[in-house]
Amino acid sequence: MKHSLKNKIRLVYLCLILIIAIIGVISVNNISKLSNSIDTLLTNNYKSINAANNMLHALENQNSSLFYYMHLDKQEGVAEFYKNKAIFDEYCRIQQNNPTEKGESDLTEKINTSYLRFTILFSEIQKIENSNGTDGSISYYYKNILPIIDNITSDLKDLSKINETAMYKNRDLLSSRAHTYKYLILVISLIAVIGGILLSTYFINRFLSPIYELTQTIKSVGQGYLRKEAVINSDDEIGDLAQEFNKMTERLEEYEQSTMGKFLTEKNKFSAIVKSLADPLIVLDTDQRIVLLNDACQDFFQIKEENVLNKYFIDVINNPDLYHHISNVFNNKEENKAKIVLFSSQNNDYYFNIIATIIKDNSSIISGIVVLFQNVTQLKQLEKIKADFISTISHEFKTPLTSIMMGASLIEDINIGELNNQQHKIISTIKEDGQRLSELVTNLLQLSRIEWSKSIFNMRTCSILGIVEQSIKGFYDQAASKDVNLFIDVDEHLPKIFADPEKINWVLNNLLSNALKYTNAGDELSVSAIVKHGKMIICVKDTGIGIPQEYVEKIFDQFVQVKGYDSEVRGTGLGLTIAKEIVEAHAGEIWCESHIDVGSTFTFTLPLKEKE
Repeated sequence: MKHSLKNKIRLVYLCLILIIAIIGVISVNNISKLSNSIDTLLTNNYKSINAANNMLHALENQNSSLFYYMHLDKQEGVAEFYKNKAIFDEYCRIQQNNPTEKGESDLTEKINTSYLRFTILFSEIQKIENSNGTDGSISYYYKNILPIIDNITSDLKDLSKINETAMYKNRDLLSSRAHTYKYLILVISLIAVIGGILLSTYFINRFLSPIYELTQTIKSVGQGYLRKEAVINSDDEIGDLAQEFNKMTERLEEYEQSTMGKFLTEKNKFSAIVKSLADPLIVLDTDQRIVLLNDACQDFFQIKEENVLNKYFIDVINNPDLYHHISNVFNNKEENKAKIVLFSSQNNDYYFNIIATIIKDNSSIISGIVVLFQNVTQLKQLEKIKADFISTISHEFKTPLTSIMMGASLIEDINIGELNNQQHKIISTIKEDGQRLSELVTNLLQLSRIEWSKSIFNMRTCSILGIVEQSIKGFYDQAASKDVNLFIDVDEHLPKIFADPEKINWVLNNLLSNALKYTNAGDELSVSAIVKHGKMIICVKDTGIGIPQEYVEKIFDQFVQVKGYDSEVRGTGLGLTIAKEIVEAHAGEIWCESHIDVGSTFTFTLPLKEKE
C-alpha cells in the first residue's frame, strides 16, 4: 500500500494532538477532583458549623425568654421560648443528618438529650412560678436549669470546634493536593513537550531524509556526475520524484555521451585557433578570472597558463588602463570596444590595440569576455615619425610665412610707397592666406602633439563654470557686433570635473568661434552644462544657418570643410578634429546635431571628479 507524504505529515499532527489531548484530560480530571473536595469541605463542615452556631443562638434566646417570663411578661416569654425551640429543633435535625467527623454523632445525640431535659425543666418552672411565685422560679432556674444550659452551650461550642478543626485540616490537605496536581501537570506537560519534540524530529527526519539525499544527488548531477543515482527508500511522492529524477539523469547521460565527442572536438578546434594566434589573447569569465590564454600571451607577459588559470586578471597583468578598459566594456556591455594601451617589457615600450569582446550565450546572458592584444607598436612608431615630420615641416613653414606676412605689412607701409587699389587687394589676399596658412600650421602642430602623447595634458580638479566664463568673455564684443545674444546657462553648484582647463578652454573657444561665424543678427548662442549618468555634459547651441546632414557625421574629420559656405569665414578644417582629440583624451565623447536654418548643437562629455 502506498503511503503519501500528506498522510505521513497528518500522522505527525495527529500524534501531537493526541499528546495535547492526554494532557488536557489529566488536567481536567485533577481540577475536577480538587473542585469536588472544595465543594465537600464547604458543604459538610460548614453546614455543621452553621447548625451549631444557630442552635447556640436559639438557646441563648430561650435563656433570655426565661428571664422575660420570670420578671416581665409570662405570656410573651412562653411564646418566645417555643419560637426559638422550633429553630433549635430544625438545626438539630440538620446536624443529626450531617455527621462528618469522628465523635460528632455522639456529641449531637448528647446535645439533643440535654436539650430535651431543658425543655422539660421549662414546664416545671412554670408550675413552680404558679405555686411559689417568682422567687421560687428564680431559685429553681439557678439550681436546675442554668447548669443544663451551660452544658448544652459547651457541647455546641465543642461541636463547632470539631468541624472547624476538620475544615482547616481539609484545607491544608486540599492545598497540598493542589500543589501535587500542579507539579504533576507540569511534569506531564514537560514530558509531553520533550516527547513531542523527539517524536516530530524523528518523523520529520524520517520523512525528509529522502529529500536530503535527493538534494545531494541533484547537486552531484549539477556538478557533472551524471552516473550518480538517487536512492529510492520511500513509497511516497518523494520516491516517485527520485525515480523520475533517475530516469532524467539516464537520458542526460545518453545525451551527453552522444554530444560530448562533438563538444570536445569543437573545444579542441577553438583552443587550437586561440593558441595559433600571433597576437596575445586572453579569455576571462564574468568575474574577470582567467579561463584561457594563448602562447603569444604567455611569451609576452612571461607567465605560464597552468599558474594563472582561475586567477583574477588584475593580479596577473597589473595594468590600470587595461583593467579600467575591460571593466568599462563589461559594465557598459559594449561589444568590440578598442583602446590603445602602453606596456613596458624588457626596457622597451609596446603599444597594443586592446579589443575586448563580450561573450554571450543563446539567451544573451554574458558568460565571459575575450581580450585580444593587437600589436600596433610599429604603427605608433610611424605616427611618431609622422608627428616629427609634421613638426619639422610646420616649423620650416613658420619662418617663410612670417617673412611673407611681415613683407606684406611692410609693402602696405606708406613710407615705402603708395599702393593703388588693385595692389592693396593683392596684399590683403596675401596676408589673409598667410594668416590662414599660419593657423593651419599651428593646428597641425597641436593635432600631432595630441595624437602622439597625452603627457601634454595637465589634468586636475576644476570648475566647469570657471572654464566657461573664461572662454566666453572673449566673445562678448564679437557677438555684440553681430547682434547675437550670447549667454551662459551653467549652475554654479555643479560638481567639479577632472580635466585640463586650458585644453577644454581651447575646445570651447573653437566651438564658440565656429558658431559665431555661422550666426546672423538676432540669433542666439548659449553654453550650458548639466550632470547626467555620472558625466558632465556641455552643450554649445546656436540658432544659426545649420550644417547639411551629409556633413554632420564627418564634421570632426581632418580637413573637412562644408561646401557652399563663404570662403571668408571657413577655417582650416582641423579645429573640430583637434577638439575631438582633446575630448577623447579626457575619456569623453563629442557629437553634433544640426538642421538647416534651425541651428547646431555641439555636445561633449567630461569625467567628474572621483569621490574620495
